[in-house]
Amino acid sequence: MKYSLILGGGGFIGANLVREYIMQGKNVIIFDLFNGTNSNKFADIIEQVIIINGKLSDEELLRNLFFKYEIDEVIHLISSLIPSSTLEGFVAEQLNVILPTIKLIEIMVKNNVRRLIYLSSGGTVYGNYKEDGYYNEHDSLKPINYYGLSKCNLEEIIKFEGRKGNIDYLILRPSNPFGKFQNINGKQGLIAVILGKMINGQEIEIWGDGYSIRDYIPIEYLGQCISKLSKLNTKNETFNIGSGVGFSVNEVIEMIEKTLHVNLKITYKNARNVDTNKLILNIDKMKNTIDVEEIDFNNSILSFYNYLLEDQDGK
Repeated sequence: MKYSLILGGGGFIGANLVREYIMQGKNVIIFDLFNGTNSNKFADIIEQVIIINGKLSDEELLRNLFFKYEIDEVIHLISSLIPSSTLEGFVAEQLNVILPTIKLIEIMVKNNVRRLIYLSSGGTVYGNYKEDGYYNEHDSLKPINYYGLSKCNLEEIIKFEGRKGNIDYLILRPSNPFGKFQNINGKQGLIAVILGKMINGQEIEIWGDGYSIRDYIPIEYLGQCISKLSKLNTKNETFNIGSGVGFSVNEVIEMIEKTLHVNLKITYKNARNVDTNKLILNIDKMKNTIDVEEIDFNNSILSFYNYLLEDQDGK
């Protein structure tokens, strides 16, 4: 029996991708460092997946995993950083994620596993240098935060191994996903943070004047795009995954207020130098490769909000 190994499958993107893969009839191994919170995400599908609790840096565990199971592809979602992470966090990422990924590829090669899908970051690898704010896969990578830099580091390592003929890779650069299983009490994900603050009756802090523009996508859309791209024979390619449309922070706030019929409490703070002014992903390459569904942002926000209310009631 062949398996898809999802590294970081216990996270926000991973938990959704696991379900997308199961719907597509794939056998899934979820690899992550689990605790009481993220393991509960799979209570409803526990009989349909294999869960491995461990760190990417545990080389012996990975070797045993590849020896025990026939792994057909590896999907790499692991990262401990966010855009505001410091140098200290970046150093830890080198030890806990980047160097272990080199070992992972070595293990893949020894076990004749060629397919590696790596989720980079379309929102941070390009940086902030184009006046029009539109970036395609051939544009230079000029990250302005450690999170983006770490993603660029791993992209280069994976491309290097591809050039050596060791693996067949897909590098996917998603924009800003939002939706089910996302942490609404964290510091990352504008829509999730806004809804979390709203539900908890808290004031919403916006860094800057609210005119910075980003590309947002529902998590279901991201999972579908990853699944469709993974089924292709395409190899050693890079794809942006976005909506191709940009919304300012203020437009997102307005959209949430109109969709949910609320008035949000907003406070504006000084902009951060780790954030880009305008970044929208050019998705022409993806649209020419797979069928891409049109996004209904209002309905996606409403669906996310209803899920959060149901989840809160369940707790």
